Amino acid sequence: MSALKYHLFPALNDNYGVLVHCPDTGETASIDAPEAAAVEKALADTGWKLTHILITHHHHDHVGGVEELKARWKCEVVGSASEPHGLPGLTATVSPGGTYDFAGHTAQIIHTPGHTLGHVTWHFADDGVAFAGDTLFTLGCGRVFEGTMEQMWESMQKLAKLPPETIVYCGH
Repeated sequence: MSALKYHLFPALNDNYGVLVHCPDTGETASIDAPEAAAVEKALADTGWKLTHILITHHHHDHVGGVEELKARWKCEVVGSASEPHGLPGLTATVSPGGTYDFAGHTAQIIHTPGHTLGHVTWHFADDGVAFAGDTLFTLGCGRVFEGTMEQMWESMQKLAKLPPETIVYCGH
């Protein structure tokens, strides 16, 4: 199986989105969907077709484009079953500690609360990549909104235990 391909793109004022593409199957996932227009531009830039949205947490700057994209692309929308505020447009849920198969690539679902209580990180161990949403920022960790500082610390420790060669994408 070929390695996954990634396309990082800006969204909103201070977010980043990532498209994940499997060249073997043609499937493409957007990690979160901050806004439909930014995801659509990234899809046009790559020529990929959206088949999945994999959600890290419920904040609007990560799910604001989900329903519009789902309506247009008829894509799967997958997020944590433990998200207390619900996630828009879900077609499937994952459980922290479980796994999810995306195009033959297995994601481990790591519960990383602190920023939000139901926050998850999608870790594709065999591909050496993790999508940490707002648990980790480019210059630190995410703000603690719903959880506690202790939860955020424990979540950061989980990320620190990933293999050192892991590429970690974050939302800001």
